[in-house]
Amino acid sequence: MRMTHYRIESALSEPFAGTRGVTDAVRQSVVRLRWDGLEGYGTALGASPAELDTCVRLLAGSGPYRMVPALDRLEAAGVRPAVIAAVDMALHDLLGKRAGQPLYRLLGLDGLPLPPTALSIGICSDDELARRGEKLADWPILKLKLTPEDDGSRAGVLREVYGGRIWADGNGSWTPEQAVEVARELHRHDVELLEQPVPPDADPGGLRHVHEHAPLLVVADEDCKVPADVLRLRDCAGAVNIKLTKCGGLRRALEMISLAQHTGLKVMLGCKTESALGVSAMAQLAPLADFLDLDGHVDLLADPFTGIGVDRGTIMVPDGPGLGALQNNTRRSYLI
Repeated sequence: MRMTHYRIESALSEPFAGTRGVTDAVRQSVVRLRWDGLEGYGTALGASPAELDTCVRLLAGSGPYRMVPALDRLEAAGVRPAVIAAVDMALHDLLGKRAGQPLYRLLGLDGLPLPPTALSIGICSDDELARRGEKLADWPILKLKLTPEDDGSRAGVLREVYGGRIWADGNGSWTPEQAVEVARELHRHDVELLEQPVPPDADPGGLRHVHEHAPLLVVADEDCKVPADVLRLRDCAGAVNIKLTKCGGLRRALEMISLAQHTGLKVMLGCKTESALGVSAMAQLAPLADFLDLDGHVDLLADPFTGIGVDRGTIMVPDGPGLGALQNNTRRSYLI
């Protein structure tokens, strides 16, 4: 098996403002694995060429049928989860292509219903929030990004013009006591859930406090990175947000989903602002989710990959083998 990697960049149709700054383009690395006449693809955000070159050396002699020991070697060598995720995606892509089937079908998920995906609204003025809420009135779920200055009342601005489901993302903005007050205000406007209201911490006591006192569902995001975190958070939140870049790929995501289901936690599957390649990878597990937040590719102007489709919250998982992501303009997709 031969691994190569290269960089891609795609501009957003308009800048997206979050608590960590403004994003105007997606810059990421693509991993390509060639094996037995097939090519498998994965994507990494924030990976350096040196990190990816380390993977090239560690993957010598590997293949999709030796996926577990190959990924174990990367983890043992201290390769970051975001980088491992790219290799994991590419190996799963090869596995599906060798079988000639979409990955979700190989996982036995064909025929299961899919929840709708949310669409995120970045930080903006109240006037802009109302404008976007009116424009997106036919989307079933909108997710509102909040800042430390927000008290939850801005959800009322959106609720005045939008009748669908609303989620809120705190990105660790408040103290536990402040977060409870924000949650109560959000609840007044029929907000369904609140992601990561407090800063992530090795001791999740603050998150537990919000979970125990807030009148809506609390979702752990930045606090939940790897499988061990699911067990650590089982009494501290009502749901966990799993992302491939955080956990190290589909193998670990499946493990986290299983742990969450067995501990009574609901599952959200999310993504970063990224190419359709990475979002299509996570979409393979979509039937296992209670909540989906798979809109990271929607606003890209020139995505070099096609794959998952999103039509007003309804996701369309690609029907091609493996991850189903294509490097051309042909989109083949259907509903599970």
